Amino acid sequence: MKASISFPELQNILKEKTEQNIGFAFVDVKTVKVTYPLNLGIIKKDISADLTILEIVGSDLLVKLDAGMGTDTLMNTALSLLHNKLPEGLIEKRPDRQLMLHLGSIEQVKTVFDAIQVDDIHVLTEGLEVEGGLK
Repeated sequence: MKASISFPELQNILKEKTEQNIGFAFVDVKTVKVTYPLNLGIIKKDISADLTILEIVGSDLLVKLDAGMGTDTLMNTALSLLHNKLPEGLIEKRPDRQLMLHLGSIEQVKTVFDAIQVDDIHVLTEGLEVEGGLK
């Protein structure tokens, strides 16, 4: 079974939950470019990073973030800005620019993972595709 979500749909969901305009674009079958509008008063700039899907285990998604030399600073800044807008325990920072996304901490996503065994996630030119089967 395959299911997909378009980048505009994903952007709308995230805007509703985080009040942030987070953009997405295709890089390759495992990598998506994520763009975040940084607004620190006098500093307003779009920052972007490549997010590579490494592994999915249950409802946990391991990804690697790459934004060049400033990746660690970017990751820390973004996490601190989004801290109060995301479910508790959603993002776990790991070594080597990796993040573990505990997707089961989002109630709507947990419901899906309770019914479906997700085997893989692919990046498409227009969105994300999830491959799996019923439990």
